[in-house]
Amino acid sequence: MMEPKIQLEKFKNSLTRLEQVLQRDIKSDDIVLDATIQRFEFTFENGWKAIKHVLHFLGESCDSPRSCIKKAYEKGWIKDEGKFLELLRSRNLTAHTYSFEIAMEVYETIKNNYQSFWDLYNNLTNLLNKFIE
Repeated sequence: MMEPKIQLEKFKNSLTRLEQVLQRDIKSDDIVLDATIQRFEFTFENGWKAIKHVLHFLGESCDSPRSCIKKAYEKGWIKDEGKFLELLRSRNLTAHTYSFEIAMEVYETIKNNYQSFWDLYNNLTNLLNKFIE
C-alpha cells in the first residue's frame, strides 16, 4: 500500500489544480466546465484514497468512497458528512452520464464545497505529522 504521505501529496496536487480552474470564468470559456469536472474527479479519488491510506496506517480499513467518508466523519477528519456525500453523489453523476444541466449542477456543488477537501487535507496532514515527528 502506498505510503499515506505520498497519497496526501497527490491529493494536495489535484486539489491545487482544481482550485486553479475554479478561479477561471466559466462564462467566458466553455472548457472551464469540463476541466473543473475532470479535476474534481481526480481530487475526489485522491481524497478518499488518502483517507483509506491513513486508516491503513492506523491499522484500520475502508473499502469504498462511502465507507471511507463515514469513517473519516466518525474520526472528526470531516466536519460535514453531508457535504462529502453530496460530493460523492456529484462524482457518481459525472462518472456515468453527461448532460449540460447535470454538468452545471455538479459544477455548482464543486464550487460551493471544494473547501471541504482542504479541511480534510489539513486534518489528515496534521494527524500524520503527530506520528512522524
